[in-house]
Amino acid sequence: MKTFISLGIYSQKGADGIINGSSDRRAAMEKMMNSVGGKVLDYHITRGQYDFVMISQADTFEAVAACALKAKAAGTLSEAITLESVDLTVVREMGNKVDFSAPTS
Repeated sequence: MKTFISLGIYSQKGADGIINGSSDRRAAMEKMMNSVGGKVLDYHITRGQYDFVMISQADTFEAVAACALKAKAAGTLSEAITLESVDLTVVREMGNKVDFSAPTS
């Protein structure tokens, strides 16, 4: 499975549900990720530009993207950014194979 980092901003409807409701957002995220064969590794409400960060695992980016779209379609999420974690060792190995010459003036 691949690891993904999701950053999100709740919509007015989503924020209202957190403040005035009793919804367990982590449980909701776990249910959603499980439904596409994924798994929530960590979930936090955050201070700053984003309202939450979630670290999850899934087989594909598309599975995580589908979850974000479903939450946006339901009106609870206004923005979602999904980052895919990469293996630095593999990136370094690939970088050592890159044939690049900087332009000269």
